[in-house]
Amino acid sequence: MLHNMVTGGHLGVQKLQGKVKDPRNPQAPLCPSFVSRPYERVALDILGPLPETRDKNRYILVVGDYFSKWTEAFALPNQEAQSVAKVFVEEWVCRYGVPRSLHSDQGRNFESLLFQEVCRLLEINKTRTSPYHPQSDGLVECFNRTLLAMLSLFVDENQNNWDSLLPYVMMEYRSSVHATTGFTPYKVMFGREMVLPVDVMLNVNLEEAFDSPKEYVQRMAETLSTVVGAVQQHQLQASSRQKKYFDFRAQVQYYVEGELVWVRNKARKKGVCFMLQRTYKGPFKVIERLSDVLYQIQPIKGGKTVVVHYNRLKPCVSQFVSERLEGSNVIWCSGDLL
Repeated sequence: MLHNMVTGGHLGVQKLQGKVKDPRNPQAPLCPSFVSRPYERVALDILGPLPETRDKNRYILVVGDYFSKWTEAFALPNQEAQSVAKVFVEEWVCRYGVPRSLHSDQGRNFESLLFQEVCRLLEINKTRTSPYHPQSDGLVECFNRTLLAMLSLFVDENQNNWDSLLPYVMMEYRSSVHATTGFTPYKVMFGREMVLPVDVMLNVNLEEAFDSPKEYVQRMAETLSTVVGAVQQHQLQASSRQKKYFDFRAQVQYYVEGELVWVRNKARKKGVCFMLQRTYKGPFKVIERLSDVLYQIQPIKGGKTVVVHYNRLKPCVSQFVSERLEGSNVIWCSGDLL
């Protein structure tokens, strides 16, 4: 199209290369998620496998609260659905209560019948990311990188003591100011700052004395009301700023029902070299546009429908190219031979 069509002009190599470099891959705008109180929406993820520890742990279950950014990290020997569900219920639900919404990726442990039954019994609205698009779970994905960076600074040379370090690095994380909220997760949850060992050593950050539990509750309610309002305002400003910068690079050309598209292929198969694997698979037919970023598609040869993120799609221009190759049984479709 950039060379053969009338608007292309059959120009030389350098001019054609310049045109090819100019078009950017379509990218959907950012869709921020807003919550109004702690534990309303919670995210889960599995980090690992990591080196096996002395206690036979190899994975970390990460649970994070979207509002306060309070995050827990539990060491696990495996990532089976039963182990994940047990720790989530006993260590999170029994301590902090039942969240209204639970978000995770499409891992088998989170999509199992057991985990779905747990969510049904607790009346939790379960949502999930689209396949091969971890950005949909940005809260825990960003935390995972931070957690690994902190652990890497303190693990032994053989790296088998990371599970014993988890409580300490989590203490550091919860007592640090989060850029999105402007407060430490600890203060958003408890209305005061955490007393650290250095505070005791230097005799600073002394706790205020109260005459009765009732006075403490009243004072804490006032403080938390102020903190929650400030967090909501700060999160709104941070989300608006992030969306502005992200959408500046976004290019959207929404697909319509019946349109043909290619899907970026990120699945890795045993026995197949990933570097020689085709970048895109398909073509697929758009069945329905579910949201600004999600589409339901189906292979043109038939099969089950799948939901994919907009950023994994690109248009298929087989009709135009097939007309250019009239009389040939080869169809060149957006860079792939069929």
